[in-house]
Amino acid sequence: MDSLDFKSSNGQGMSVVGSIPMHSRHFFITIYFNGLRRCHALDQKEERQVVTVTSGQARERTDWLAIERPLTIFVNGRQYITLLSSGNHLEELSVGYAFNQGLLASKDDIRSLSAYGEKVVLDLMVNPKSRLNCPKKLKAGIKLSPSQITSLMGEFSMASTLFQETGAVHSAALARETILVFGEDIARHNTIDILAGYIILEELNPASLCLLTSGRVSSSVVSKCHGMGIGLLISRSAPTSLAVEMAEEVGITLVGFAREQRFNIYCNPWRVEI
Repeated sequence: MDSLDFKSSNGQGMSVVGSIPMHSRHFFITIYFNGLRRCHALDQKEERQVVTVTSGQARERTDWLAIERPLTIFVNGRQYITLLSSGNHLEELSVGYAFNQGLLASKDDIRSLSAYGEKVVLDLMVNPKSRLNCPKKLKAGIKLSPSQITSLMGEFSMASTLFQETGAVHSAALARETILVFGEDIARHNTIDILAGYIILEELNPASLCLLTSGRVSSSVVSKCHGMGIGLLISRSAPTSLAVEMAEEVGITLVGFAREQRFNIYCNPWRVEI
């Protein structure tokens, strides 16, 4: 885990964390600024000449495309899976994916973690503890007022810089009264796994957090939120019927269509202080 501990300061209240050598083609840095943790790959996007047609008139222009690349995860010396991702948050994504697959339960189950370009190597305990002993129904959790929810979602929308530039990525975040960590990826489920990995590596109390997401809330998103132990799930988009049924059953407060000053509460409304 030593590779996660390198820190330096730029003298302007911002610290940088890195774990891959500067000469690596896929070097990325983690930046802490005003309490918001952002992980950036140096090549998350690329330029391409396109022909744009407007009202029958064509013109050439430069557009930004989101990078899509494979990430291969090795577990205990064997290739486990290759994911398609944006190529950032590599450690968090790998750890979060392993957690949501039941391969680990806490940071104590990780004996070593290394990232090499498009490969992450995990050495895990053979028999991990039960997954955080997550109760069948979540009864605790952060409570937020309507103004706090709308403020968070406003902050969340402004943080989606890669989406604003490419229109090709999903976003998710962990928050309390403000956003703690934000992630973008071409795959919606990757963003949730990134947050799960962050919780594991930073050893956070999930009951003190809410999860924000830009995409549709499916039953699988609710399942991951429940496994992470987070009781408040807020989306800019809509949930499915099965997602609402599952969230109600496991005690998750599900908020959807959270845009500007409006949102819907689909179940377990007691975490929203109206």
